Amino acid sequence: MRTAVLAFGILLAVAGLPCDSLAQTSSDSTYTVQSGDTLYSLAQRFGVSVEELQRWNDLEGTALQVGQTLRVRPRPTVPETGTDEEVAADTATAADTVSADPTTADTTTVDSAATDTSAATDSTATPPAPTGPPPLYGRHRAETGDSFVNLALRLGTTADTLYALNDSTATPLSSGQTLRLPKRFAPPGHTVGAEETLYSIAGQYGVSVRALRAANALDTTTVQPGQRLRLPGRKAPKVPPPGDWAAPDSTGAVAVYPDAFAGRLTTSGMPYDPDDLVVSHPSLPYGTVLLLSRPGTDRHTFARVIDRGPLDEGVLLDVSAAVAEQLGIDPDTTPTVALRTVWVSEK
Repeated sequence: MRTAVLAFGILLAVAGLPCDSLAQTSSDSTYTVQSGDTLYSLAQRFGVSVEELQRWNDLEGTALQVGQTLRVRPRPTVPETGTDEEVAADTATAADTVSADPTTADTTTVDSAATDTSAATDSTATPPAPTGPPPLYGRHRAETGDSFVNLALRLGTTADTLYALNDSTATPLSSGQTLRLPKRFAPPGHTVGAEETLYSIAGQYGVSVRALRAANALDTTTVQPGQRLRLPGRKAPKVPPPGDWAAPDSTGAVAVYPDAFAGRLTTSGMPYDPDDLVVSHPSLPYGTVLLLSRPGTDRHTFARVIDRGPLDEGVLLDVSAAVAEQLGIDPDTTPTVALRTVWVSEK
Protein backbone atom coordinates (compact mmCIF):
# COMPACT_ATOMS: atom_id res chain seq x y z
CA MET A 1 0.00 0.00 0.00
CA ARG A 2 2.79 2.45 0.92
CA THR A 3 4.49 1.67 -2.41
CA ALA A 4 1.33 2.46 -4.36
CA VAL A 5 0.79 5.70 -2.44
CA LEU A 6 4.35 6.88 -3.07
CA ALA A 7 4.21 5.92 -6.76
CA PHE A 8 0.99 7.90 -7.11
CA GLY A 9 2.65 10.79 -5.33
CA ILE A 10 5.52 10.74 -7.82
CA LEU A 11 3.12 11.06 -10.73
CA LEU A 12 1.28 13.91 -9.00
CA ALA A 13 4.60 15.65 -8.42
CA VAL A 14 5.45 15.35 -12.10
CA ALA A 15 2.08 16.82 -13.07
CA GLY A 16 2.35 19.71 -10.62
CA LEU A 17 5.86 20.97 -11.31
CA PRO A 18 5.97 24.49 -12.80
CA CYS A 19 7.22 25.32 -16.27
CA ASP A 20 9.37 28.43 -15.83
CA SER A 21 9.18 31.12 -18.47
CA LEU A 22 12.22 32.28 -20.40
CA ALA A 23 13.47 35.71 -19.36
CA GLN A 24 15.47 37.43 -22.08
CA THR A 25 17.84 39.46 -19.90
CA SER A 26 21.08 39.02 -21.82
CA SER A 27 22.19 38.79 -25.43
CA ASP A 28 24.90 36.24 -24.60
CA SER A 29 24.02 32.72 -25.66
CA THR A 30 26.83 30.76 -23.96
CA TYR A 31 28.60 30.80 -20.62
CA THR A 32 31.82 29.15 -19.37
CA VAL A 33 31.36 27.41 -16.02
CA GLN A 34 33.41 28.91 -13.18
CA SER A 35 34.40 27.43 -9.83
CA GLY A 36 31.42 27.42 -7.47
CA ASP A 37 28.79 27.55 -10.24
CA THR A 38 25.84 25.21 -10.05
CA LEU A 39 23.04 24.57 -12.52
CA TYR A 40 20.62 26.15 -10.07
CA SER A 41 22.67 29.34 -9.52
CA LEU A 42 23.12 29.74 -13.28
CA ALA A 43 19.40 29.27 -13.88
CA GLN A 44 18.70 32.12 -11.45
CA ARG A 45 21.47 34.27 -12.89
CA PHE A 46 20.20 34.03 -16.48
CA GLY A 47 16.50 34.00 -15.63
CA VAL A 48 15.78 30.54 -16.99
CA SER A 49 14.78 27.20 -15.49
CA VAL A 50 17.06 24.29 -14.65
CA GLU A 51 15.03 22.14 -17.06
CA GLU A 52 15.74 24.56 -19.92
CA LEU A 53 19.48 24.55 -19.23
CA GLN A 54 19.43 20.75 -19.17
CA ARG A 55 17.50 20.57 -22.43
CA TRP A 56 19.61 23.16 -24.29
CA ASN A 57 22.86 21.41 -23.22
CA ASP A 58 21.78 17.75 -23.43
CA LEU A 59 22.38 17.32 -19.69
CA GLU A 60 20.88 14.28 -17.98
CA GLY A 61 21.89 15.44 -14.51
CA THR A 62 22.94 18.59 -12.68
CA ALA A 63 26.71 18.04 -12.40
CA LEU A 64 28.93 20.71 -14.00
CA GLN A 65 32.67 20.95 -14.64
CA VAL A 66 34.83 24.09 -14.44
CA GLY A 67 35.55 25.30 -17.98
CA GLN A 68 32.45 23.63 -19.45
CA THR A 69 30.64 25.79 -22.03
CA LEU A 70 26.88 25.99 -21.51
CA ARG A 71 24.19 27.39 -23.76
CA VAL A 72 22.11 29.80 -21.64
CA ARG A 73 19.73 30.90 -24.38
CA PRO A 74 17.69 28.70 -26.73
CA ARG A 75 18.99 27.90 -30.17
CA PRO A 76 17.38 29.79 -33.07
CA THR A 77 14.13 28.15 -34.05
CA VAL A 78 14.44 25.90 -37.10
CA PRO A 79 11.95 23.39 -38.51
CA GLU A 80 12.04 19.94 -36.94
CA THR A 81 12.63 17.02 -39.26
CA GLY A 82 10.24 14.10 -39.27
CA THR A 83 10.47 10.49 -38.25
CA ASP A 84 12.91 8.02 -39.83
CA GLU A 85 10.20 7.00 -42.29
CA GLU A 86 9.43 10.63 -43.21
CA VAL A 87 13.15 11.39 -43.64
CA ALA A 88 13.52 8.38 -45.92
CA ALA A 89 10.55 9.56 -47.98
CA ASP A 90 11.92 13.09 -48.18
CA THR A 91 15.30 11.71 -49.25
CA ALA A 92 13.73 9.77 -52.10
CA THR A 93 11.72 12.83 -53.19
CA ALA A 94 14.77 15.08 -53.14
CA ALA A 95 16.74 12.54 -55.14
CA ASP A 96 14.08 12.67 -57.85
CA THR A 97 14.07 16.46 -58.04
CA VAL A 98 17.83 17.08 -58.09
CA SER A 99 18.43 15.26 -61.35
CA ALA A 100 16.00 14.06 -64.01
CA ASP A 101 18.35 11.23 -64.94
CA PRO A 102 18.90 8.92 -61.95
CA THR A 103 21.73 7.09 -63.71
CA THR A 104 23.82 10.29 -63.66
CA ALA A 105 22.72 11.53 -60.24
CA ASP A 106 25.88 10.77 -58.25
CA THR A 107 28.16 11.91 -61.09
CA THR A 108 26.27 15.21 -61.39
CA THR A 109 26.62 15.83 -57.65
CA VAL A 110 30.35 15.06 -57.60
CA ASP A 111 31.04 17.16 -60.69
CA SER A 112 29.47 20.17 -59.00
CA ALA A 113 31.91 19.91 -56.11
CA ALA A 114 34.47 22.19 -57.70
CA THR A 115 31.92 24.98 -58.18
CA ASP A 116 30.54 24.62 -54.65
CA THR A 117 34.02 24.49 -53.12
CA SER A 118 35.17 27.65 -54.87
CA ALA A 119 32.09 29.49 -53.63
CA ALA A 120 32.62 28.26 -50.09
CA THR A 121 36.26 29.46 -50.03
CA ASP A 122 35.35 33.09 -50.79
CA SER A 123 36.97 34.79 -47.78
CA THR A 124 35.02 38.02 -48.33
CA ALA A 125 31.63 36.38 -47.83
CA THR A 126 30.10 35.89 -44.39
CA PRO A 127 29.60 32.16 -43.75
CA PRO A 128 25.89 31.36 -43.57
CA ALA A 129 24.42 30.08 -40.33
CA PRO A 130 23.98 26.30 -40.13
CA THR A 131 20.75 25.32 -41.85
CA GLY A 132 20.48 21.72 -40.70
CA PRO A 133 18.01 20.40 -38.15
CA PRO A 134 18.42 21.05 -34.42
CA PRO A 135 20.51 18.67 -32.25
CA LEU A 136 19.27 15.14 -32.60
CA TYR A 137 17.09 13.63 -29.93
CA GLY A 138 15.38 10.28 -29.70
CA ARG A 139 11.68 10.03 -30.40
CA HIS A 140 9.03 7.77 -28.88
CA ARG A 141 5.30 7.60 -29.54
CA ALA A 142 3.59 7.10 -26.18
CA GLU A 143 1.47 4.01 -25.71
CA THR A 144 -1.41 3.38 -23.35
CA GLY A 145 -0.06 3.19 -19.80
CA ASP A 146 3.20 5.04 -20.54
CA SER A 147 4.42 7.54 -17.95
CA PHE A 148 7.69 9.36 -17.42
CA VAL A 149 8.42 7.01 -14.54
CA ASN A 150 8.03 3.69 -16.37
CA LEU A 151 9.70 5.07 -19.51
CA ALA A 152 12.65 6.21 -17.41
CA LEU A 153 13.01 2.72 -15.97
CA ARG A 154 12.95 1.19 -19.46
CA LEU A 155 15.44 3.69 -20.90
CA GLY A 156 17.89 3.85 -18.01
CA THR A 157 17.35 7.57 -17.47
CA THR A 158 15.32 9.57 -14.92
CA ALA A 159 11.77 10.86 -15.03
CA ASP A 160 12.89 14.45 -14.40
CA THR A 161 15.15 14.23 -17.49
CA LEU A 162 12.19 13.21 -19.67
CA TYR A 163 10.09 15.92 -18.03
CA ALA A 164 12.69 18.57 -18.95
CA LEU A 165 13.23 17.28 -22.50
CA ASN A 166 9.50 17.51 -23.17
CA ASP A 167 9.03 21.11 -21.99
CA SER A 168 7.68 20.05 -18.59
CA THR A 169 4.79 18.14 -20.14
CA ALA A 170 2.30 17.20 -17.42
CA THR A 171 1.19 13.63 -16.92
CA PRO A 172 -0.72 11.51 -17.72
CA LEU A 173 0.73 11.03 -21.19
CA SER A 174 -1.68 10.63 -24.08
CA SER A 175 -1.54 7.55 -26.26
CA GLY A 176 0.11 8.50 -29.56
CA GLN A 177 1.83 11.56 -28.08
CA THR A 178 5.34 12.06 -29.51
CA LEU A 179 7.98 12.40 -26.80
CA ARG A 180 11.57 13.58 -26.98
CA LEU A 181 14.12 11.13 -25.55
CA PRO A 182 17.80 11.65 -24.62
CA LYS A 183 20.09 11.99 -27.63
CA ARG A 184 21.59 8.51 -27.17
CA PHE A 185 18.24 7.19 -28.46
CA ALA A 186 18.45 9.27 -31.65
CA PRO A 187 19.53 7.87 -35.02
CA PRO A 188 23.34 8.04 -35.35
CA GLY A 189 24.44 11.50 -36.48
CA HIS A 190 27.63 13.41 -37.23
CA THR A 191 29.00 16.67 -35.83
CA VAL A 192 30.89 18.64 -38.48
CA GLY A 193 34.60 19.07 -37.74
CA ALA A 194 36.78 22.11 -38.50
CA GLU A 195 38.13 20.89 -41.86
CA GLU A 196 35.21 18.76 -43.01
CA THR A 197 32.97 19.30 -46.01
CA LEU A 198 29.68 17.75 -46.98
CA TYR A 199 31.57 15.71 -49.58
CA SER A 200 34.11 14.30 -47.13
CA ILE A 201 31.34 13.44 -44.67
CA ALA A 202 29.30 11.71 -47.38
CA GLY A 203 32.36 9.68 -48.38
CA GLN A 204 33.09 8.77 -44.76
CA TYR A 205 29.66 7.19 -44.32
CA GLY A 206 29.19 5.85 -47.83
CA VAL A 207 26.15 7.97 -48.71
CA SER A 208 25.54 10.40 -51.53
CA VAL A 209 25.75 14.14 -51.00
CA ARG A 210 22.19 14.41 -52.33
CA ALA A 211 20.86 12.03 -49.69
CA LEU A 212 22.79 13.84 -46.95
CA ARG A 213 21.34 17.18 -48.05
CA ALA A 214 17.82 15.79 -48.21
CA ALA A 215 18.03 14.20 -44.75
CA ASN A 216 19.10 17.54 -43.28
CA ALA A 217 16.92 19.90 -45.35
CA LEU A 218 20.03 21.64 -46.72
CA ASP A 219 19.70 23.96 -49.70
CA THR A 220 23.49 24.34 -49.97
CA THR A 221 26.54 22.12 -49.68
CA THR A 222 28.17 24.49 -47.18
CA VAL A 223 28.38 23.21 -43.60
CA GLN A 224 29.80 24.81 -40.47
CA PRO A 225 31.97 23.31 -37.70
CA GLY A 226 29.79 22.11 -34.86
CA GLN A 227 26.75 21.62 -37.08
CA ARG A 228 24.89 18.39 -36.36
CA LEU A 229 23.89 16.25 -39.34
CA ARG A 230 21.49 13.36 -39.65
CA LEU A 231 22.84 10.31 -41.48
CA PRO A 232 20.32 8.91 -43.98
CA GLY A 233 19.38 5.28 -43.52
CA ARG A 234 20.57 5.05 -39.90
CA LYS A 235 18.06 3.75 -37.38
CA ALA A 236 17.61 4.87 -33.81
CA PRO A 237 18.03 2.34 -30.96
CA LYS A 238 14.76 0.63 -30.11
CA VAL A 239 12.93 1.58 -26.94
CA PRO A 240 12.71 -1.48 -24.68
CA PRO A 241 9.21 -2.97 -24.40
CA PRO A 242 7.06 -2.41 -21.27
CA GLY A 243 8.32 -4.38 -18.29
CA ASP A 244 11.86 -4.64 -19.66
CA TRP A 245 13.88 -2.36 -17.36
CA ALA A 246 17.36 -1.06 -18.03
CA ALA A 247 20.25 -2.27 -15.89
CA PRO A 248 20.29 -0.80 -12.36
CA ASP A 249 22.40 2.25 -11.59
CA SER A 250 24.14 0.34 -8.80
CA THR A 251 23.81 -2.85 -6.79
CA GLY A 252 25.00 -3.50 -3.26
CA ALA A 253 24.22 -4.49 0.29
CA VAL A 254 21.76 -2.46 2.38
CA ALA A 255 21.31 -2.18 6.12
CA VAL A 256 18.19 -1.30 8.12
CA TYR A 257 18.21 1.73 10.41
CA PRO A 258 18.40 0.66 14.08
CA ASP A 259 15.14 1.01 16.01
CA ALA A 260 16.87 3.52 18.32
CA PHE A 261 17.03 6.03 15.45
CA ALA A 262 13.25 6.55 15.44
CA GLY A 263 12.46 10.24 15.92
CA ARG A 264 16.05 11.42 15.45
CA LEU A 265 16.75 14.20 12.98
CA THR A 266 18.40 13.12 9.73
CA THR A 267 20.93 15.30 7.90
CA SER A 268 18.10 16.73 5.75
CA GLY A 269 16.45 18.07 8.90
CA MET A 270 13.59 15.58 8.76
CA PRO A 271 13.02 13.19 11.66
CA TYR A 272 13.47 9.51 10.88
CA ASP A 273 10.15 7.65 10.93
CA PRO A 274 10.47 3.84 10.57
CA ASP A 275 7.07 3.78 8.80
CA ASP A 276 8.23 6.10 5.97
CA LEU A 277 9.73 4.78 2.74
CA VAL A 278 13.06 6.58 3.16
CA VAL A 279 16.78 5.86 2.80
CA SER A 280 20.22 7.40 3.25
CA HIS A 281 22.56 8.01 0.31
CA PRO A 282 26.08 9.50 0.24
CA SER A 283 25.51 12.04 -2.56
CA LEU A 284 22.06 12.19 -4.20
CA PRO A 285 20.06 15.36 -3.39
CA TYR A 286 17.52 15.14 -0.60
CA GLY A 287 14.09 14.32 -1.99
CA THR A 288 15.45 12.18 -4.83
CA VAL A 289 13.18 9.20 -5.50
CA LEU A 290 14.70 5.74 -5.95
CA LEU A 291 13.29 2.40 -6.99
CA LEU A 292 14.81 -0.43 -4.97
CA SER A 293 14.52 -4.07 -6.04
CA ARG A 294 15.57 -7.42 -4.64
CA PRO A 295 17.36 -9.31 -7.45
CA GLY A 296 15.76 -12.65 -8.24
CA THR A 297 12.49 -11.68 -6.57
CA ASP A 298 9.40 -9.67 -7.43
CA ARG A 299 9.95 -7.29 -4.52
CA HIS A 300 10.24 -3.58 -5.38
CA THR A 301 9.56 -0.29 -3.63
CA PHE A 302 9.99 3.42 -4.15
CA ALA A 303 11.92 5.32 -1.48
CA ARG A 304 13.02 8.90 -0.89
CA VAL A 305 16.51 10.12 0.08
CA ILE A 306 16.43 12.10 3.37
CA ASP A 307 19.78 11.29 4.99
CA ARG A 308 23.50 10.93 4.35
CA GLY A 309 25.13 7.59 4.88
CA PRO A 310 25.26 4.68 5.08
CA LEU A 311 26.59 4.16 8.58
CA ASP A 312 28.53 0.96 7.83
CA GLU A 313 31.40 0.57 5.38
CA GLY A 314 30.66 -1.57 2.34
CA VAL A 315 26.92 -0.84 2.48
CA LEU A 316 25.11 0.89 -0.38
CA LEU A 317 22.22 2.38 1.60
CA ASP A 318 20.60 2.52 5.00
CA VAL A 319 16.87 1.81 4.58
CA SER A 320 13.89 2.38 6.84
CA ALA A 321 11.95 -0.44 8.46
CA ALA A 322 9.12 0.21 5.97
CA VAL A 323 11.47 -0.24 3.00
CA ALA A 324 12.84 -3.42 4.56
CA GLU A 325 9.30 -4.76 4.94
CA GLN A 326 8.41 -4.00 1.32
CA LEU A 327 11.57 -5.77 0.09
CA GLY A 328 11.24 -8.72 2.49
CA ILE A 329 14.50 -7.87 4.28
CA ASP A 330 15.36 -9.29 7.68
CA PRO A 331 16.65 -6.33 9.78
CA ASP A 332 19.52 -8.50 11.03
CA THR A 333 20.86 -9.19 7.51
CA THR A 334 22.49 -7.10 4.75
CA PRO A 335 21.00 -8.46 1.51
CA THR A 336 21.82 -7.22 -1.99
CA VAL A 337 19.51 -4.60 -3.52
CA ALA A 338 19.45 -3.02 -6.99
CA LEU A 339 19.07 0.77 -7.11
CA ARG A 340 17.53 2.78 -9.94
CA THR A 341 17.22 6.57 -9.75
CA VAL A 342 13.71 7.59 -10.74
CA TRP A 343 13.56 11.33 -10.04
CA VAL A 344 16.43 13.63 -9.02
CA SER A 345 15.27 16.49 -6.83
CA GLU A 346 16.49 20.01 -7.65
CA LYS A 347 17.09 20.81 -3.99
